[in-house]
Amino acid sequence: MKFSVIIVSLNAGNKLIKTVNSALSQKDVEFEIVIKDGHSKDGSLDAVRLLNDRRIRLFEQDDTGIYDGMNQAITHAEGDFFIFMNCGDYFYDESVLARFAEAAAENGFSGDEGSSRPLILYGSRYSRLTGNVEHISPRITPLVCYRNIPCHQAILYSKDNFEKRLYRPEYKVRADYEHFLWSVLKNNAKTVYVDHPVCIYEGGGYSESPKAIKRSAAEHKEITHMYLTKWQLFYCRLYMIVTLQPLRKRLASGRLSGLYNSFLRRLYHGG
Repeated sequence: MKFSVIIVSLNAGNKLIKTVNSALSQKDVEFEIVIKDGHSKDGSLDAVRLLNDRRIRLFEQDDTGIYDGMNQAITHAEGDFFIFMNCGDYFYDESVLARFAEAAAENGFSGDEGSSRPLILYGSRYSRLTGNVEHISPRITPLVCYRNIPCHQAILYSKDNFEKRLYRPEYKVRADYEHFLWSVLKNNAKTVYVDHPVCIYEGGGYSESPKAIKRSAAEHKEITHMYLTKWQLFYCRLYMIVTLQPLRKRLASGRLSGLYNSFLRRLYHGG
């Protein structure tokens, strides 16, 4: 079993080499690092080239945005599973990929074409902004699809998730979200939760800027209307109101985030 760690970069500075070194620290598993760069001018690729590591495959190509760059990288990736890491994000520890290799094998993944359903493995993330592991539901339901899918850097996709179609770059903020919903609700992908943090998430990027948040809301509305029924949408919206979603969002990112995530841990996993 081989993993492809996909990194899309453009003038990422020192963040790129730190993310690459994090990937290189993975133990007891076969992997490659596919770096798709949009012709950086800041010298960030020089440090990568100096590593002279055969597991790193670097190519430069113009793109129209991060999701177009991710699509380009997919066409170069040779692994059985793909994980997409942003510059500035790191693996939680050196055993992440090995743990997920075990989970894939336990769930019958063989790597043979046409032998099984597409497989999505996912775990939790550690947020540098809150200083906590942010726990996620161990079951992917329509409600989870509506309100809080796993963090993109905490998902490992079997390559056949992308055989029928890639990301839709017209979604500038939520193309990964749209593809996840399509994979689960239309492409019959099997989702498996692995009880281990996957990534150390930087946060604070473009997707969390005021402009992107507004666009994200519009894209979320369009995407959920494509994949959820009107009754599912009604239930999800009612659930968000009844459970005081705005208050929960503040708790998750504020001073009480540690207590809030401990509560989620007990709620989801009983410990």
